[in-house]
Amino acid sequence: MITLYTDDSFCSMLKKIHILFAQKKKSKASSPEGKGQAQASPEGNAQASPVEKGQAPLGPLLAPDEAQLETREASPAHFLIKIDSFSLFEKSGISKIETMAFTAGKYKWRLVIYPNGHGTERDDDQGYVSVYLAMTNTNELPSNWEVNATFSICLFNHVSGNYVYSLGRAQRFHALKQEWGFKKFISKKDLTDPLNGYIVDDTCVFGAEVFVHKSKAVTECLSVKSVDKELPYKHEFKISNLSTLKEKWTSEEFAAGGHKWMIEAYPNGYEEETGRSLSIYLRHVVSNNRPKSEIVRPCFTARVKDQSNDLKHHQYTFSERWFSASKSAAWGWAPFIKLSSLNDPKKGFIVKDCCVIEIELSVLAAISP
Repeated sequence: MITLYTDDSFCSMLKKIHILFAQKKKSKASSPEGKGQAQASPEGNAQASPVEKGQAPLGPLLAPDEAQLETREASPAHFLIKIDSFSLFEKSGISKIETMAFTAGKYKWRLVIYPNGHGTERDDDQGYVSVYLAMTNTNELPSNWEVNATFSICLFNHVSGNYVYSLGRAQRFHALKQEWGFKKFISKKDLTDPLNGYIVDDTCVFGAEVFVHKSKAVTECLSVKSVDKELPYKHEFKISNLSTLKEKWTSEEFAAGGHKWMIEAYPNGYEEETGRSLSIYLRHVVSNNRPKSEIVRPCFTARVKDQSNDLKHHQYTFSERWFSASKSAAWGWAPFIKLSSLNDPKKGFIVKDCCVIEIELSVLAAISP
């Protein structure tokens, strides 16, 4: 679920969250159980969190791919994204978040967030959240386009009510390099430590400033559904008189994960697989009741059932495709199963000229304004 705010209203909301969190912390500190005492490190020396002093953890000059952070009170000028259910990303297998586009300096931008890191092959690179700024809609720019921008990426601190910013970095964006950022923006340990206050109630807030030209802030909220609690939609479709079907077979519409879908099958194959394979696709049905800019990511499994012994089904699964609500798109497999295998009577895929397609479908994530 995405919620839009004006810059002032969103900042007011964050301040309220900060006040409530501070009151809760103060209440705990005054109770016998809530007296804060520093815990000893493995070496036996007490460790205090830098955030307790209202300061971001700063260090010496860092590598280009590692962010050096500073604390500011002001919110970012151009973009904020509130991410709910942050801990569910790893469970859901979602390794990359691309936010909605926002405008700064008459150009379109977006944040790209890797909750489990990006390009972290070395052992000492593990355990970081990676964040990048990327240009979008570059196909509308001249072939030799080039944009110079100074940008900062930030993270909201619910404890202090401030933001920690990466130091402003000037970079040149062009066709061969359309995104810049930090492989090591913040360690997952620091991000998830409740004493640091970056995540409260499994919610965190990232933001960005891009100084090509000042623009009105745009805010997005991203929610991830818990696939553990939501059972996938399951259904069997029987395609009768399979040998008489010349072109496409289409199922009736069905609802799953709050969205409408259809199954499309080409008994004689689609495009380059014509005459060679059975092709199967999942189509997202456009609905007037949903925002046009909404996108949804399903986990979809299709299987052609072995009707003879119910043991050797033929199946495939995808879970990395995003569907747009503004246009009716379909994803699937042109070479789902070879016709020679499908028509083999020993395999039981076709009985009395009938083929059974079983599907499982669940929604992993949805983004809408």
